Amino acid sequence: MQISDRQFDDWVRQHQRLLFGIAYWWTHSRADAEELTQEAFFQAYRSRSTLRDPEAVKGWLVGILRNCYSQTRRRDASRSELALEEMLVEPASEKNISTDALALHQSLDKLEERHRIPLVLYYFDELSYKEISAALDVPIGTVMSRLARARKQLHDLLQTPAKLVLLKKAKNL
Repeated sequence: MQISDRQFDDWVRQHQRLLFGIAYWWTHSRADAEELTQEAFFQAYRSRSTLRDPEAVKGWLVGILRNCYSQTRRRDASRSELALEEMLVEPASEKNISTDALALHQSLDKLEERHRIPLVLYYFDELSYKEISAALDVPIGTVMSRLARARKQLHDLLQTPAKLVLLKKAKNL
């Protein structure tokens, strides 16, 4: 299928916030999320001729984003360096977060990635089972079972009293 530059630009405008939101959820960094989103759109543009069904563009784009994120993680894991600034600075997104939201976020982080990603895509990014299936390249039944397991694990984690790891601002640095 031939996709025009104009059509692709429309898709970028339509799905940019979604992809950025997912990337930010995964990276916890605005700069990394912007870079990841840009790379995903670049890869999508280069491979736009492989899209068979324009109605499935959202899932297709999220799948490309997921692949870009996986590549970035593998590349970064081989470097495994952490800048001093990253260790000292409190993430802006957690400055005024409620304890419930913090507990949810920490519990989500404890889930295995294969369970967390479908949960985030379904509840936070409002993708359908079909779109998640396309994005993760797994059958719809797998999406449904992973969501069910993730809900159960998340419920169990949130029911268990646990100490919240509260971030404190570094003083006198």
